[in-house]
Amino acid sequence: MVGDFNAEELERCLLRYVGTVAPRPPDLCAPLAHLQHNILSPPFEQRHTVWHLRDSDERGVAYISGAAPCRWGPFGYYGPLEKQVSGDSIIQAPPVFVPASASAEEKARITGLRRRHPLFQSVTLMLLTEIINSRLFTTVRDTLGLTYDVSWEVTMFDRVRVGWWSVHVTSDPEKIYDALNASVAVLRDMAVSPVNRREVARARTTLLTRHESDMKDNVYWLGLMTHLQNDQVPLKSVECLRDLKIMYEAATVEDIYQLYNNFNFDDNHIFTCIGISGKSAPPVPENYLNAANFSLEEDVDDSTQAWPPKEGKGLSGQLPNPVALLTAFVAAAQSMSIKNAISKANEGAKDSSS
Repeated sequence: MVGDFNAEELERCLLRYVGTVAPRPPDLCAPLAHLQHNILSPPFEQRHTVWHLRDSDERGVAYISGAAPCRWGPFGYYGPLEKQVSGDSIIQAPPVFVPASASAEEKARITGLRRRHPLFQSVTLMLLTEIINSRLFTTVRDTLGLTYDVSWEVTMFDRVRVGWWSVHVTSDPEKIYDALNASVAVLRDMAVSPVNRREVARARTTLLTRHESDMKDNVYWLGLMTHLQNDQVPLKSVECLRDLKIMYEAATVEDIYQLYNNFNFDDNHIFTCIGISGKSAPPVPENYLNAANFSLEEDVDDSTQAWPPKEGKGLSGQLPNPVALLTAFVAAAQSMSIKNAISKANEGAKDSSS
């Protein structure tokens, strides 16, 4: 109990309430067994749907979703968890800064210490959420002007061993297909346009500022302490409250990509739904999801790919974003200009020496 209340009055109310509750049958008092939850994999046509609502106002909205790693336990593991022994000798807070002079063995030890911490999965999920939201807002809204509201969210549970992510984007009916494709491209583009330290630092600052502000709220404290003594959430302990700020400060770009590699953003692993309202249903573009891949034409040299994605990670070996392709072309043009300038300089030097 938190807030302003009279302890004696509270005790009387509790005793009065508990005294009126009938005892539960013994079979209902047993702890809940672990249940395996799997995200279904329906056919492609059922994964991507479009529907129309007859209405006087013309509006468009799109949802994109898919499976996400759990917030507790190793990435990619969805089975039951065992309780971790509490104590500083077992759960240690990692150092925030790694000395540049540290040996490879020491750096590996610190990395392992950080990634073995029970908060590692939850902290990296929150940081990735801030980074993706920033990229979505900057690209889909500010740069492309396709929406006035776009957001990414990860649904995480303490007891259920499954999670999912979702993107919500609104736009005009004639732009909603482009807004959906641009949002998917932003998710895939992280493999081509790597996250940098500045993005991680900005996300860290946002989360820590929010944490400091929310600590004044009793509801926030209740959320932090929920399941601390629950055997069904064995990895949540007092150390999770103690090390929350430290884990945010110690997170690195490599940690973000260890998490990102556990997502799959290809068309066969995401779900999309587009809803359009208006007096009549507009025609659905043929193969409208093809734009989400931003495939290169056959006459484009594959050498323009700055960072070939991993097989099966949703990019199909192609650049997902035309902005990245343009950047590669500009870099190639600059490279040719530099070569021409060097050649002219060398020719001038030969002429002057002769």
